Amino acid sequence: MHPELFRIHLGGSFPDRPVNSYGVLIILGVTAALLLSVRRAPRYGLERFDELAVGLLAFCGGIVGAVALFVAVHLSEFVRDPSLLLQPGLVFYGGLGGGALAAWLYCRAYRVPLSAAADAGAPGLALGHAFGRIGCLLGGCCYGRAVDPSFPLAVDLAGQSRHPVQLYEAAGLLALSALLLLLSRRLWPRPGALFAVYLGAYAALRFVTEGLRADDLERGFVGPLSTSRLIALVAIGVAAVVLYRGKKEPAHGGRERPI
Repeated sequence: MHPELFRIHLGGSFPDRPVNSYGVLIILGVTAALLLSVRRAPRYGLERFDELAVGLLAFCGGIVGAVALFVAVHLSEFVRDPSLLLQPGLVFYGGLGGGALAAWLYCRAYRVPLSAAADAGAPGLALGHAFGRIGCLLGGCCYGRAVDPSFPLAVDLAGQSRHPVQLYEAAGLLALSALLLLLSRRLWPRPGALFAVYLGAYAALRFVTEGLRADDLERGFVGPLSTSRLIALVAIGVAAVVLYRGKKEPAHGGRERPI
């Protein structure tokens, strides 16, 4: 693992300041996601500023939602020791929900078609998330189960060989981003369909990779299923409903087919 990317030497009596790998990868991911989403916005009949605003607000709402779900999953621990709130974890599905709420509020306030904004941003969301998972690998969180040291993809964490589950998910997200770009033309007449594909495909990927993770105490469980696996099943169902209903919805208002 490599939690510190580098240190900034301030000189004098000032201590060196570490630059964390996870934070840098998050910034790179958000930047890549916004650039791709804003570039695609006019193809969906959207102003570039609106797509940028939706993306930035979704990111802010996502941070709030990711922390909120983590606290909810570990509520008893935070009640026993409130100081843990100073360094809470993040849960992606909480972030997705918080981001979706923030995006919906902006779209409702400024009469921006939410389905168009979601479809324009779906490939970028997958791309940005891939950067975040690489950050998880460097930071040592979301780590995988123990594996034989001879396993060719094994990574070392505190002297233990483990599945690089973060890289598995990052690779899947990169492939999903490319797939969504390829499907943009085919699914163009159906509002929300591209985002529904993202939602369902990522949920399936997450359901599989959850089985290779070993940070059980961090994830929380509902019966035999981790919190994220349970949400993934719900997400797959929602995606299926959206895709089915999308066949009967009117087309996007964009000027040309997206790329």
